[in-house]
Amino acid sequence: MEATVTRPLQLFVRGGSLHLSDGRMVEVGPDPVIVGRDAACQVVIDDREVSAMHAELCATPQGVRIRDLESTNGTFVGPARIQEAWLVGAATVTVGSTKMEFRPTPKTRVEVGYTSAFGALVGGSPRMRRIFQVLERVASTDLSVLVTGETGTGKELVARAIHDASPRRNKPFVVVDCGSIPASLAEGILFGHEKGAFTGAIGRRDGSLIEAHGGTLFLDELGELPVDLQPKLLRALSERQVQRVGSTVVQPLDVRVVAATRRDLGREMNRGNFRSDLFFRIAQVRVELPPLRERLADIPMLVEAMCKRLGKEDATGRVQTWIGEHRARYDWPGNVRELMNVVSVAAALADDTDAIDDVLSVERASLTEMPAQASTSTTSYGQARQAALRAFEHAYFAELSDACGGNISEMARRAGMERHHVRAFLKKLGLRG
Repeated sequence: MEATVTRPLQLFVRGGSLHLSDGRMVEVGPDPVIVGRDAACQVVIDDREVSAMHAELCATPQGVRIRDLESTNGTFVGPARIQEAWLVGAATVTVGSTKMEFRPTPKTRVEVGYTSAFGALVGGSPRMRRIFQVLERVASTDLSVLVTGETGTGKELVARAIHDASPRRNKPFVVVDCGSIPASLAEGILFGHEKGAFTGAIGRRDGSLIEAHGGTLFLDELGELPVDLQPKLLRALSERQVQRVGSTVVQPLDVRVVAATRRDLGREMNRGNFRSDLFFRIAQVRVELPPLRERLADIPMLVEAMCKRLGKEDATGRVQTWIGEHRARYDWPGNVRELMNVVSVAAALADDTDAIDDVLSVERASLTEMPAQASTSTTSYGQARQAALRAFEHAYFAELSDACGGNISEMARRAGMERHHVRAFLKKLGLRG
């Protein structure tokens, strides 16, 4: 019998190198390289005209992408000031008063593995396979991970998958949504507080850091964390100890941090909204999730996984066909979360394609996380379509709430939505006050 050998897929990446005026050479590969004055940058330039985080370079199959991080004095390729550009040939890059020569190298092969899934994440495209390869390697470590990407690309799924594949899998996985906590309460929520530490502190409370002790702390929307709280968080993570607000007792801390943001933290650092030292402490490993429009070939595989998750495996073929016929040229602004919403409707109504057409054409905005708008039609048909959508939403979220015991985080995970969108639907449908 002949052995079957499965070879990893290989992604061709056009890379290059930066030659600095002091003679140094910096290789540019698939992992981002930040150029700036800050000592934590991968390329540190001692030039007063260079911003702390000035520009970022990253090799892609299309060439080396260079992005200006809203620097004070701009980034230039040749004589042109750029916000974002792709370098495919030799060029002079100027930051501040420093010139760097970019020299392309032949396309090189980057092994991206052959795994098409990691936890709840699926995808057969080269970019996703490379991400899965990186995640598999770092999951068993204690390295902090920063996940970036547009809304709906699956950042929380990455965090959960890392935790589940790590030695901490049997310990707590604690979620802190930095974008939804009031600034005045953020410190107490993160660090905990003693009774009477501030107005409203009616009892002693462990903060999220202590709750995650031994496990993983997921900081969602990290870019929204109040600036005055950032040095306190950095100190706790660096010193591996935490102190409740109003307490003199210091507790040991053992947490692995995974964070996510849709903001460009490089630009936020230049604006003074985010600390560079906290960024580099948390972004020991960076994973950028591509938008769905850049991996459309993954849609059939995603639909199959979603139908299985919904218990509608027999509807997979019909849902795939409907999406192929009706969304072939769609760019999915809501990304995988929007696809999940569409699949949920199409799978529930898979026996009646006309009904799928009707419900999904009533208000696409309501299926892409925008507030539902009242139908302008005054005909009974228009009213019926609106009623059908509302009935579906009510049934879906009522059943989801029952299945999850009203747990918002679990509902959001199963629905592929953000928690505040789940809350909005529950409130709109009268399922929660």
